[in-house]
Amino acid sequence: MSELYGPVQLNDSIRRSRGLLPNAVGLLCELIAEVTGRAPERERVEHVGRFWLMQACDRVVAESDGISSSHADAVAPSSPSSLSARSRLLERFGERNAAVCVVEPYLKVPILTELSAAVRARRVMHWHSTPRVDLGVSAAKTSARQSVAGRSSSSDRLIEVLRTRVALGAPMDLVEHHHTLSEWAERHPMAGLRLLYTANAHQSSTPFRFVSFSQRRRGGKLLVHQHGGGYGIDEQHLGEDCDIAMSDVFYTWGWGRPDVGSRVRALPSALPPRRKGKRRRGYLLMSLPVTSHVYRLQPFLMPSHIELCVNETISFLAGMSNSAPITIRSSGSQSFPMARIPDTSVEVHTDDLSESGTEAAARSTLVIHNYLGTSWLETLAMNVPTICFFNPDIYAPREAARPYVDALARVGVIHHSGADAAKFVNQLNGNPDAWWNSSEVQEARQAFVARYANFSDDWLQAWSEEFERLLAE
Repeated sequence: MSELYGPVQLNDSIRRSRGLLPNAVGLLCELIAEVTGRAPERERVEHVGRFWLMQACDRVVAESDGISSSHADAVAPSSPSSLSARSRLLERFGERNAAVCVVEPYLKVPILTELSAAVRARRVMHWHSTPRVDLGVSAAKTSARQSVAGRSSSSDRLIEVLRTRVALGAPMDLVEHHHTLSEWAERHPMAGLRLLYTANAHQSSTPFRFVSFSQRRRGGKLLVHQHGGGYGIDEQHLGEDCDIAMSDVFYTWGWGRPDVGSRVRALPSALPPRRKGKRRRGYLLMSLPVTSHVYRLQPFLMPSHIELCVNETISFLAGMSNSAPITIRSSGSQSFPMARIPDTSVEVHTDDLSESGTEAAARSTLVIHNYLGTSWLETLAMNVPTICFFNPDIYAPREAARPYVDALARVGVIHHSGADAAKFVNQLNGNPDAWWNSSEVQEARQAFVARYANFSDDWLQAWSEEFERLLAE
């Protein structure tokens, strides 16, 4: 298979990966039993281990397709991080016996806005920090893990490779500490809640997943909210598949899933603040994460996709003429390779990250995105002049989203190469607002935003009404 991973090949690989998941759950159960001497409940293992296992399956399939990965699994147990000042402050407000517990929501709003929301909604909702547990210092049981890795139980090479990855790479929180965390979670106060809401903790926190399993077992409901891009738009999306499988209700930024029914429903998140302070004279280019390893099968996260996007970005910058200064803001820990940018008549520099991405975008004359992630949804929702470019050889939206994506392409928001995007921006003559505020652009933007970037200033009222409806069931 080509390393480019075109849309057809990538979707085929994702389907193969999803087909491995039941085997991965069984292997993790086998490993826990060998390491601890006690057989676990498969249902619990599947809930708490799903996110890690899905990514492990993705990496096994990627490697079988010839895509090397330098990613190393972190086996060591997680240690409880210190609470942020924001989390401590939010936790102080509200009634602790409120029926809905809000943990790690996706809210790109100032602290005072979130504090105000916590106070106003305190009768129904209580903001709470992510559950924390200190498991102490311990070591992985290497011999038991190697014993499981060395067993042969299948003639399928993929499953045997998966066995090795699970046995030697599964985090200790899922293996050595599985029973300890299970017993701790059963005693945790959150396990008795009727409604537990999050947008991030179900992926970021293993203790939260153990608690949410116990909470659901007692009859409570886990409510998960979309927290990033690609959901509802990509042909297949690991986060979307995982979140829907783990939750009782999954909330989206506007789109639905007729095949799943009302368990997937729209609920707005908070609209990031719009322009405040002095507007930038220049343009902001928001770049994709630059990484050399595969940690899951997803458009714009594959090394070959990233390299192509970097090249398209270089073409974009080379094609710009008489432009305002361009600031490049990178997503992820590795910054855009500035040294590869050729000499150009346009002033190009890196963002100093002194403000959040949405704040920087809100003060920019034009925002350019070299991939379709989360940031383009936010700038479209904020009604900031937005340009996106990507190569169709690596990405195609799902059928339901295509009419809305195509409509954005027809009015100049989306382009299929960096060079074409540069030509279009040059034609704006430094005045993106005239184009952006035209009726045809706004009509396409509003139709797309209503279905895929449904942020709202009235989010708290929508949440309150939804949660009160669930409590009344």
